Amino acid sequence: MKRILFLVLPMLLAVSACKWKNTKTALQHGEKLKSSIESFEKNRQKLSAKLVSSLEDAQQELTAENPNLPEVSKDFEKEWTSIQSRYSNLKKDFDRVGTSSSDFFAKLDELSNNINKESLRNQELAKNQELKVKWDKSYQEASVSIDKVTQVLEAGNDFHMVLVASSIRQKLEQNVAELDVIAAQAKELLGDLEAFTQAGRELVEG
Repeated sequence: MKRILFLVLPMLLAVSACKWKNTKTALQHGEKLKSSIESFEKNRQKLSAKLVSSLEDAQQELTAENPNLPEVSKDFEKEWTSIQSRYSNLKKDFDRVGTSSSDFFAKLDELSNNINKESLRNQELAKNQELKVKWDKSYQEASVSIDKVTQVLEAGNDFHMVLVASSIRQKLEQNVAELDVIAAQAKELLGDLEAFTQAGRELVEG
């Protein structure tokens, strides 16, 4: 009897240790995804504040009486350089969220596949798949918004070139109209990315 106990006890401890390792790894994947989403949201908020305020400041300066276009152009270039840096951080975080979510779902499926009872295993795998479909939709929509933000930044770069030229020609009306369009696009797209962050939070808190 003692011999059997000595044989069984290490096996039980090994199984227990294995389960704890699975739990720990699963929690790590969840925390990593949560951290990636929070970092993405932090940089999205920074980009939002900087982008919107910079465009509004430029609008205000351009619509002032007798605007100093060379000075406006210099200020806009400085702000836009900072915005490009923030966008780069946002893009890196977005890519990190994608990698983390793939790892997260892979771990979920691994855990579910370890369930012995077939009906329960299939039930859990179906839940995982349903959640992944929802997440993939949110991720794809955010990806489209990221691409459009890129286009807004490119439009801002073009606008700056026009602004520099206009500081020589002093053609103001067209500049203001173009800036209004860029500002409206930026606000809408950054709002879309906020919805993506909320979807990510629901995923990890879920």
